[in-house]
Formats: sequence, structure tokens, C-alpha cells
Amino acid sequence: MSKLMLRRVSAAALATVGLGTAVATGGGAVASAQPAPPTSTTMTCSSANPLFWAPSFTWNVNAASGESLRPGGSGLEPAILLSGGNELPAPPGGLLPSIGINWYGTRVLVDWHNTTTGATGHSVSDEAALQQKPGIPINRTWTGTGTVDFTVTVQTGGGWWFVNPQNAVCKGTISVVPGR
Repeated sequence: MSKLMLRRVSAAALATVGLGTAVATGGGAVASAQPAPPTSTTMTCSSANPLFWAPSFTWNVNAASGESLRPGGSGLEPAILLSGGNELPAPPGGLLPSIGINWYGTRVLVDWHNTTTGATGHSVSDEAALQQKPGIPINRTWTGTGTVDFTVTVQTGGGWWFVNPQNAVCKGTISVVPGR
């Protein structure tokens, strides 16, 4: 083998070893951290109407990082707090409209996974009944702080949530942060 050929083989071997080392150690590339998800989000999800004579509609669900007191607890704890409404028409004002035929009941289920801590859970809201313009019932989902993936299922029924219930499902991710 000539000296020139030996140099080329040696240079190629060193380059291969150097490239392999650079790849194994990260190669000096700057790893960029993913930005944290927002602390609130608004989701929309459609639902069939539990009243056979009424059209389907869309729920608007707002999920935000907040704090809430656990039953029997002594302090506020990080939680996902829900609010929202829908596009159903509001009943007209006055005394007689309260005798309408469009009554709804609602309940909200939340399944969640805190990807920071690995914790998972399920929460069920208060139940609302006999509403002509239903909203999201009071719901507290204690997740701890971190990035939380969650699924909200809004169950809407005729008069009460369990009468011909129709489910609207929304999914989201937010950062649950400690209170200030």
C-alpha cells in the first residue's frame, strides 16, 4: 500500500470514528425544549340532541388551570376548572317561557393523565337538571401540577342527564400550575 493510500484510509477511519462519536454524544446539536402547553384552552365538540325534535348542537368547553378546595380539605389544590356553554337558543324572557318543552340535564366526566407525574384519574361533575339553556356544571378535577392531557365528555339528556343521554367528547392539553 502506498503512503498516499495509507493516509486516505487513515483519514477516512478517523472521520468515521469522529462522526460516530459526534452522533453518540449529541454532535453539538442544541436540543430545544418543547414549550409548555398553555394554562387554558377552549374546545368545541358536537352533540346529538337528546330531544328527538330538536337539532344537534355544539358545546364550547373552556378548561383552565386553577385551584379548588377538596371536600373536607383545608387548602386549595391545583386543578383543572371547566366552564362553557352551547349554541342552543336561549329561551325568551318572561314568565310563560319557563313552561317550555325543551328541558335538558347535563353532567361532565373528565379522564386525565398528568404526563409530568404519571398520575391518572377520573372526575364527575355536579349534575344539572331541567334547564332550558344548559351550561357546564361545576366540575373540579384535581390533577396536581404539570402537563395534563384530558378528555371531557359532556353528557346531555332530556330533562336529566340520564334520559336519552348524548355524549359530546373534547380532548385537550394544558399546564396546571401552582397558585400564586
